[in-house]
Amino acid sequence: MDLTSLHAIAHERRERWAEAGAAHEVVDGPLTDKPAAWLILSKDEIAGQLTVWSSGEAEMQWGTLEHLDTRHYDAVEDLRACVSDLEHALRLT
Repeated sequence: MDLTSLHAIAHERRERWAEAGAAHEVVDGPLTDKPAAWLILSKDEIAGQLTVWSSGEAEMQWGTLEHLDTRHYDAVEDLRACVSDLEHALRLT
């Protein structure tokens, strides 16, 4: 998986997130044998992170300090759909 795609999707949606009052950041992980990048979205007391590995796997975590949910994707076929899942979990859509 091309990890720069996560940056492109965040760039496409940044205005929508700002209008919804959400902050975001895309971080590139260190160079390892399994590179990763992650998107962090937060609004008010809820936050989430979508981590995507070059292998195509992804992990989504979201919630509050009191409750955290997770979802694992074995093989991401549509990265935009994963980002939309995170938006929905944070009630941005």
